[in-house]
Amino acid sequence: MLNRLRDFTYDAYIDFINLLKKKYRIIPFCEVTDTNAPFLILRHDVDASLEAALKMAEREKKLEIKSTYFVLFSHKLYNLLEKDSLNTLKEISGLGHEIGLHYDVETYESYGRTPRESMHNEIQMLERLLNRKIFSVACHNVSLITGEDPLRNVKGYINVYDPRFCENYVSDSCRAWFLRDLSRLLEFKSTRVHLLIHPFLWTENACKRETVLANLFNEVAARNRIYKEEWLRVWHENAKVKAYDKSVRKLKRDED
Repeated sequence: MLNRLRDFTYDAYIDFINLLKKKYRIIPFCEVTDTNAPFLILRHDVDASLEAALKMAEREKKLEIKSTYFVLFSHKLYNLLEKDSLNTLKEISGLGHEIGLHYDVETYESYGRTPRESMHNEIQMLERLLNRKIFSVACHNVSLITGEDPLRNVKGYINVYDPRFCENYVSDSCRAWFLRDLSRLLEFKSTRVHLLIHPFLWTENACKRETVLANLFNEVAARNRIYKEEWLRVWHENAKVKAYDKSVRKLKRDED
């Protein structure tokens, strides 16, 4: 299994989850309890693509497990207030998965209000968009924060970096496992585990890390081409534009 997980394919992920299910109850953060039974909290940071997150969410639904998907409002590759993005997020939620807020402390610094106010505003907006309560929050790029996360101990929400969730923490960040942590997980040496998986890093077929990034931005470029074509169509079909262009052509002929 260790070798297969280095390929980051969906087939490997499915086999990985099925293996973990034999030992752990796999749950989202909102279902954490004080039970002594072994459990694994499955977390997804949607750092690049909601479409990739939906693909993973659909596979997890078939595996009969639920996980937590953390999403950003301040993202350059998706916009939760845009119709298609919001519909995709609602699909993920509709599959039974928890949606949490991925907050960005660095971005909050530019908002002109306290980080707590910004976080609460985003939580309220996310709750209204989904018509669901938000239970969990996760800091974006926590390793890049200088000093302590100012939102680490905000009351009323589960913070994924609470010390009780970090003792047995395994992450696929940047497609680079800490192999010691992954090996320990596969040996079932822990009774409580926090597993972070980034959906866009996983693909149908094995490929290089750089290919994943290239594919991501090719998809973004393709969507932008579609948007461009839609704008051009609207311009070309607009009666005002047609009348204006006709007038300009007439003026030009008269000048000639």
